[in-house]
Amino acid sequence: MKNITIVLLLVLSIALGALAVHQQKRSAQAQAELVSAQNQLKAVADAADQIASAKRSSKMLQDSLTETSKFADEQTKQAGLLQQKLAAQTNSSNPLAGMAKMFNDPKMKELIKTRQKAVMGPMIDKQYAALFKQLNMSPEESAQLKTLLVNKMLAGADAGMAMMDDSVDAAKRAELTRQMKAATDEYDAQIKQFLGDGYPAYQNYEKTVPDRMEVSQFGDQLSGDNSLSPDQQSQLIQAMSDARTGFKWTTDYSDKNPPNGDYAAMFSAEKIDQFTKEKEQFDQQFLEQAKKILTPAQLAQFEQYQASQRQMQIMGMKMAGQMFAPKGR
Repeated sequence: MKNITIVLLLVLSIALGALAVHQQKRSAQAQAELVSAQNQLKAVADAADQIASAKRSSKMLQDSLTETSKFADEQTKQAGLLQQKLAAQTNSSNPLAGMAKMFNDPKMKELIKTRQKAVMGPMIDKQYAALFKQLNMSPEESAQLKTLLVNKMLAGADAGMAMMDDSVDAAKRAELTRQMKAATDEYDAQIKQFLGDGYPAYQNYEKTVPDRMEVSQFGDQLSGDNSLSPDQQSQLIQAMSDARTGFKWTTDYSDKNPPNGDYAAMFSAEKIDQFTKEKEQFDQQFLEQAKKILTPAQLAQFEQYQASQRQMQIMGMKMAGQMFAPKGR
């Protein structure tokens, strides 16, 4: 989570993609409910009171569908604007180089930050709920900590965007990296002051957040009899955290930023290839542990989930390697 450069890349895609998908789901759900209400209306044509009730339900659902469709259209337009601006940069040897220039537009910069917050808010509510409960925090205290966590995740966002510009040299990247670290450390200090004696519990919990997110995303793909039970979720999170800590990584990208800003070396083809091999090995080993926790049906879906997540992760690293590669390569 502290690898701010990667977080920025992921959040930009998540912020636009997740919101668009979310709105599409809302539209589809509203459409389905509308059709159902209309069918009910025909089925009870001989009952005046039921007809009236169904009409009211249909009208409410129609209004909801219209409102949701308008919002989805707006999100589509905004996503289209972003895509147009990115397409304008295709002549560059670095396909993401123009993003920094694009973010110099105050309106675009504000749009991206708004989308980042829109994604991070619900994510923190879900992933840190257990910590809020563990620390016996009131709603007001939880809200305060949530604000600090969002600010910490967004700390150094401007510096991170600036690093996407291929005209930035190694010395400038090193300085931008120091700025991001300083901004993140400042919010860490505020969290420590706010939590007091509860800060060690927060630090321990933070180490499990990536695994909590992974288990949560996997659980969201399951439904019905295949759904993860709370006990399965807890066991899977703990087992994944223990396995990741105990694995002998030679190339590990978790919780790291190069202190000298040398992202080109960090995302070299050699290191990415080595990490790919180790990640495949780790995933295969963890499947054996997952067998003790998941049902056969759940395990089959988890193996597919592992593969898709691994492919996305490697793809993101290769994009970063291309973005930070020295000029002329």
